[in-house]
Amino acid sequence: MIDYASQDPSKRFGSHAESIDLDHFATFLKTLGDFNIDVMLEIKDKEKSALKAKKIIKNLIASC
Repeated sequence: MIDYASQDPSKRFGSHAESIDLDHFATFLKTLGDFNIDVMLEIKDKEKSALKAKKIIKNLIASC
């Protein structure tokens, strides 16, 4: 399992963003390659960002 968080650019380093940074998350997933891991989102709007992340994952799988 690995934690993923988007940085809130207006707050101190390490502060989680309100919503997921979709471009950064897509890049993060691409760097994982073929590793089979669970990703826990550390984002404040949990469900909303989880649904966005799910779309990114589906798009990446479809493009393979």
